[in-house]
Amino acid sequence: MINFSFEPRPEDASWSPDWRSEKPELIGGDFCLELFQADVHLVVHGVDLSVRLPGLPVVDFALLLEYAWKALETQSDVAVETSLTQHVYSFSREAETVALTAEYPPRKTELSWTELRELTDRAKSEAVRLITTAHPELRDNAWLREKVGAPPDA
Repeated sequence: MINFSFEPRPEDASWSPDWRSEKPELIGGDFCLELFQADVHLVVHGVDLSVRLPGLPVVDFALLLEYAWKALETQSDVAVETSLTQHVYSFSREAETVALTAEYPPRKTELSWTELRELTDRAKSEAVRLITTAHPELRDNAWLREKVGAPPDA
């Protein structure tokens, strides 16, 4: 069983309904390096891989998982890190399972190939849902829609 959620960081002003970007259109660097930071609650088959670090944008984490999943289609091992916090996750793929190792805290677990894909899809969907719930005006953001996904009920 996999438990996953993002918990928006209260000190990140971009979650506030009153927040407005000074830029006319937000792009990848804004979403992946600066805005919409959260703690990640992730428990995979009883192993807690949660991350509570300032500077972890939800989009960065979601795209980290997507990159790992795509890379594992053609290679057996990949290490990926979050852009700002440099939190490293290592993935090793066998025929039907993927070993997932977190550097800090040092933890390791296994999940199925299907579970990794479902976790990736869920992280992307949840990132978009949280962002567009906080800021409905971002539902039409071209970069967010193309790289992460369309908001729910779009």
